[in-house]
Amino acid sequence: MTSPGTLIRRAAHLAATPSLSRVAVIAAIGLGLAGGAALGGRAGAVTAPVSIPQPSAAPASATPAGVDLDEDGRDDLAWPLTLGQRGEDAYGSGAFGASRDGGRRRHNGLDLVAPPGAPIRAPMSGVVTRVGQAYSGDPELQFVEITSPTTRYSARVLYVGPSRAPGAQVTAGEIIGRAQDLGRRYASGMTNHVHVEFSDRRGAVLDPLAVLPAVPRRSKA
Repeated sequence: MTSPGTLIRRAAHLAATPSLSRVAVIAAIGLGLAGGAALGGRAGAVTAPVSIPQPSAAPASATPAGVDLDEDGRDDLAWPLTLGQRGEDAYGSGAFGASRDGGRRRHNGLDLVAPPGAPIRAPMSGVVTRVGQAYSGDPELQFVEITSPTTRYSARVLYVGPSRAPGAQVTAGEIIGRAQDLGRRYASGMTNHVHVEFSDRRGAVLDPLAVLPAVPRRSKA
């Protein structure tokens, strides 16, 4: 198995950004290999989604590429989709840490623009550990949770109609379902999206932008 030091150096190389938080989180995942929500309501102006940079040379049919932490030739992390981050709308911002419930709590994930029916990909390789209701008592809106057996990190994607059942092995970038229509629960002014969140082995919530690749990249095939 690749040593922790090698994984940390590789993670730092992959995180092509001066952000220390991203390097620290990816390095922590590498060390783990060696050892082993609802939305609130806040009124605001409706604005366009925040754009996530895309490489201009990428082929149109390409799928999001991830990060290979253990050098086994397979992606361990990937973007569920790359249509942009949900910006400020009538219900608030889709950014991690954004205010919810009038400031009484913070948004514990990242919202990514996703038209109803859009294919959603696994943000992390691992095992589907849970499929359930995004909101208690509402069987229509669902989530998929994936846990890595090596790092014990978990990723959860809300508002996705699942195509994989608990116990299924998935690879980062593999389709796990399709985006659901939030219009059935929220009035106009909500940007349709999926909510992505990560937690470490202790259950601490992580900023998805510090975990996922620095910029959504696309593979050559």
